[in-house]
Amino acid sequence: MQISDTEILSEDVFQASGLANDFGARSRLGIYVHVPFCPHICPYCDFVKTARFTRNDVHAYFAALIRQFDFLTSSVPHHIRAVTVYLGGGTPSLFPPEMYQPLVEKISSRFEIEEFTVETNPFSNLDRHFNQWLNLGVTRVTLGAQSLAPEVLTYLGRKHTPADVIRNIESARAAGLKNIQVDVIFGIKGSVQERDVAREIELLARHGATGVSCYLLTIEESTAFRDEQNAPDESVVDEYSRILQVCERLGFEQHETSNFSQSPSIHNRLYWYGLPYLGIGTGAHGLLPASDAHPLGRRYQVGEMKQRTIPGDDSLPFRDESSRLFEIQWAEGQRSRADALQEMLLTLLRTKHGIPLQWFSAQYSEQTLLRLWQDIRLKKALEAGFILLSQTHLTLSPMEKIRGDSWALHLASVLHPSVAPAGTSI
Repeated sequence: MQISDTEILSEDVFQASGLANDFGARSRLGIYVHVPFCPHICPYCDFVKTARFTRNDVHAYFAALIRQFDFLTSSVPHHIRAVTVYLGGGTPSLFPPEMYQPLVEKISSRFEIEEFTVETNPFSNLDRHFNQWLNLGVTRVTLGAQSLAPEVLTYLGRKHTPADVIRNIESARAAGLKNIQVDVIFGIKGSVQERDVAREIELLARHGATGVSCYLLTIEESTAFRDEQNAPDESVVDEYSRILQVCERLGFEQHETSNFSQSPSIHNRLYWYGLPYLGIGTGAHGLLPASDAHPLGRRYQVGEMKQRTIPGDDSLPFRDESSRLFEIQWAEGQRSRADALQEMLLTLLRTKHGIPLQWFSAQYSEQTLLRLWQDIRLKKALEAGFILLSQTHLTLSPMEKIRGDSWALHLASVLHPSVAPAGTSI
């Protein structure tokens, strides 16, 4: 029996649909804290960030984070206790861990932190800080290496060296941090693309990395890279294939299209499994938990961001216009059932397990599912092994995950033929 709109995000449905079995963690809320300050701006980066700030700007920003946490937490039901915390950026490691102590104490006074991640930069990290991150409560580090090839690092505008990356991993391990994820960018154009990405991942693992996040370089209009080009599609597919092979050999399981590790991140899985999260700090996005007024949750973005017309512009409105940094921009209108389900099709298909068949049965009518299973394109993909159907899940093959977004849009068009693809207007 198809469930009502008010129930589709409930804990009962999360358990009954099989998602809870795949998720396997207690947290039902993530807290993402955006730290937009950087020592320099990388030419490919489209995140909200700035390298133009003062000490006063930083202290005012950190104080405002606590006020915004208080405001957003008022919308979180009291029964939600276990959370994850993720410090992202920008460059959170640009500042000593003690700068985050008041915010962490505030979070801990309301919630139990099940997992605590900090993004770090090999250029700005100090060896002694890894011990301090551990003392702050950090359980997981992501290291923005991007590559171990000097020519790739130069092309990407990174200031660190391959030796810095290795030293960072070893320092984190020596401090007692057991979960060290390293970011790697692939799909770089031919002039610098002759790097051996599989060899780089092997070296990272040899020195103590417990996983890698491999992201395809994307060219954004607002960045200094807007006139650059990616590697040809065939090169991208070949690189991705080599990433799959080396990660399998190293025991880095493919938990999601881009994420390979010995153990998956709880925080990332909150996004993948459609659970709510608070975004705090300018440029952060959030999804408030379901409420009577918004039974499917409510999306928002923090900060009134001006249109960036100059590639690489990193200005933020500190001082006279600083209030713009923390204004909440609510999504237009109510979040619809179709929006929520299409978003979950997109994220679940990217995961290791894919979509539980129980979830399909809970969310869609028998007639709608009959239309899905009779879809010609889906049948051909199943026959070819691009999509796998077990007794419990519909899953993309590891290699087919690189086309996961296209498959999600196709499934959405079959399951929601009268609704445009999901998109959030903020």
